[in-house]
Amino acid sequence: MIDTMKNFAFTFGSLKSTFFSLTAVFLLMLTACDSNDELVSTEISSAITSDEAVLDSYFEDTDDVVFEANDKVAATNGRSAMDDDESLTRCAEIIHDAENKTINIDFGDGCEGPGGKIRSGKIIITYTDRKYLPGAIWVYTLEDYTVNGIALEGTKTLTNVTGIEHDYLSFNKLLEGGKATWPDGSFATREVNKTFTWIRASRPVNDEFHVEGAASGITKDGVAYEVGIVSKLIYKRKCRRAGVHIAVQGLKSVVKGDEEVLIDFGDGECDNLVTITKNGESEMVDLTDKSRDRNS
Repeated sequence: MIDTMKNFAFTFGSLKSTFFSLTAVFLLMLTACDSNDELVSTEISSAITSDEAVLDSYFEDTDDVVFEANDKVAATNGRSAMDDDESLTRCAEIIHDAENKTINIDFGDGCEGPGGKIRSGKIIITYTDRKYLPGAIWVYTLEDYTVNGIALEGTKTLTNVTGIEHDYLSFNKLLEGGKATWPDGSFATREVNKTFTWIRASRPVNDEFHVEGAASGITKDGVAYEVGIVSKLIYKRKCRRAGVHIAVQGLKSVVKGDEEVLIDFGDGECDNLVTITKNGESEMVDLTDKSRDRNS
C-alpha cells in the first residue's frame, strides 16, 4: 500500500549477494562490445525488478489501509478490532459518510505506522455497496498521498467478484494512472489488473491476500516492462506489520522485450528474501525496504 538503490538497482537496502562479483563487473567493463551490452542488459533487468517491487509494495499497502478503515467503520462478522499497535490507521482520521457512501482516510501532515512506515495525505473512497457483497464496487483515489516521502498517484477500482460457492471474498483490482514520484523528481508508472482472494482470519492481523493477474509499467530509467504472476502471490498482514511489504510466497516473471527475470518469494516466512533467476542463474537477494532513505 514508500538514498540510493544498490548498484545495478536491485534492492532497497543491503544485498546478501549479487549476480556479479566486483571482479566480474570490472572484467565486463573492460571487455568488448558484446560484454558491454550484457552489462547494460543486467542493469536494465535489475532496475526493472527493483522499481516493480517498490511500486507493488506501496500500492498494495493502500489496499491494506482501505481494508482496515472498512473494518473500523463497518460490521465485520464478529471479528476483533485492530489492536492500536498493529493498526495502519491508528494515527489517521477516518470519516465515514454513509449517506453519500464515502470514506475519507486522512493522515494529515504525516504519521508513523507499524514497521516505521510514514504516511501523509488522504485516501478518498466512494462505494456502491458494502464491500462484502458480490458486485459491490469501491473506487479510491489518492490526494497528496505519500508513503516514506514517495508521492503516489492513481485511481484504484475494486470490484467484488465473489462467486456464490466461494468460501472467501474475491476482488478484481484495477490500478489506472499509477505513478510514484521520488523526492528528487524522478518517477515510475504502473498499471495493474489483478484478482485477489481475501483469506480472512478471526483477527485481522492474520489475514492473507492471494493474488493472481498482471501488471505493466515504466521504470524510473524509462524502461517499459510487463509482469505476470506464474503462481499466486501470498501477502500476509502480520508480515507487513513486521516491515515485510512484499509477497512472502509465490512466483512472478518480469519481462522487458525478450528478457525475463523470475522472482521466487519463498515459502511463506516473514522475510524480505527472494530468489531471482535470470538466464538459468539464481541468486538470493534481500529486498529490505530502505526506500524511505532513498532520494534517487
